[in-house]
Order: sequence, then structure tokens, then C-alpha cells
Amino acid sequence: MIARSVRMLAFQVRLFARNSYFTQLLVTSTVSILLLQYVASFGAGSVVTSQAWLRAGMTGTWTTCAVSTGLIGFQRFQGTLVHQVAARIGARPALVPVVGSAATFGLLAFPLAAAGGAILGIPLAITGTMIVGLVVFWFASLSTALLVAAAFAHSPNALVYESTVAAPIVLLSGMFGLPGALAPVEPVLRILPLRSAVQALSDGGGPAVFWLDTFLAVVVSVLWLVASAFVAKAALRRAVDHATLDIT
Repeated sequence: MIARSVRMLAFQVRLFARNSYFTQLLVTSTVSILLLQYVASFGAGSVVTSQAWLRAGMTGTWTTCAVSTGLIGFQRFQGTLVHQVAARIGARPALVPVVGSAATFGLLAFPLAAAGGAILGIPLAITGTMIVGLVVFWFASLSTALLVAAAFAHSPNALVYESTVAAPIVLLSGMFGLPGALAPVEPVLRILPLRSAVQALSDGGGPAVFWLDTFLAVVVSVLWLVASAFVAKAALRRAVDHATLDIT
């Protein structure tokens, strides 16, 4: 079953990569953030740290994941949603790779940001904990994307809400640090899987803090996966009973 899921995910990632919009979104969101940090540091006369390419990678990955708001609706537009819902393996196992393709393809933002950083002379301090942090960040992005996709599956206009999901989560997760106004509610923001994942990937508090952030990110991500299953079940029931997704 795991092998089948991996094959389905690989297939969906290939389809995702062939869409020029998703590819352009990945490149522009990653490169633009990297260049903005470089120009800002250059203008201020400060040194660009290795966090610059990590921030660009995180932003590019999540911005690509944000298209999950309309991925199920996009499948309907393509005429493939009805076949996925009626699949022998079940609707949810068939649709998870569709959403997972966004999180997996989005990971290309990190090597893209690293390559851009190398060209700009930004230091690339890659460590073992950073690799672990990347895996945790992918898992957090996946769980977030699945819940977002399920929540927006009811709306035929979900694609237009993409920007309303991407920016707030970048802000609340603290990819560029938390605004002072949000500092008092930082513990509450841990309900977002990406918040602890960002902290783990930043790895600024030593090994003990890193592993605590990693643990919190994984636990919250699992809870979001469970929540997404319930929301998806309700959405699919509504789709079948009321034809809200053009499924009969």
C-alpha cells in the first residue's frame, strides 16, 4: 500500500511540474524573496546570513503549497475528480497524492534558493539537523495543505482564495520573525504546524530547543492530518449527496 501511494505521489508530482503556472510560482516566489533579502542587506551595509536562503526556501515551498486551496477544484475542472472520488482504493487515498504533490514539488524551492545563494555569495551552512528540519518542514507543509484543501473543497471559486491563505501563514509561522504585536501569543501560534517547523529549521536555540520544536511540529502536524481526514470526509459526503463538486 505504501509503494502504491509513493507511485501515485510521483505521478501527481510529474503532472504538477508540467503545469507552467506552478513552476513559475515556485521560481518567482523563491528567487524574489532571496533577492529582496540580498538587496536589503546590501543597502543597509550588513552581512547576509545563511538564514536568507532558508527563508527563501521556506517561503517558496509554502507559496507553492498554498495552491492546495484550489487543487481539488482544479481536478474537477480537468474532469478527473469524479474518477478519483469513485476510485476502488477510496476517495481520500486517491486525493491525498494530489495535494501532496504541491508540498513535494515545493521542496525544490530549497535547492533553488541554495543555488541562488551560492551565486550571490550567501554562506550555505548545511548541517544534519538542517536536513531533519527540512523533512519536518515538508511534513508540516503537507498536513497544512491537506487541511486547507479539504476546507476549501466546498467552494467552486477556491482558486481565488490562494493569496488569502499564503500570506497570513507566512506571517503567523514566523518565517521572517514574528512582529512584536504577535510575540505575546507565540505559544498559541504553535497550533500551526509550520510555526514549530520554522523554529526547528531555524535552529537558533541549541540541540534541546531544536528537538523540542521538532517534536511539537510532528505532533501538531499529525493532529492536522487527523482533522483533515474528518473535514475531507464531510466534504466528500456533501459532494456525493448535494453534488456541490459536480459529482453525481
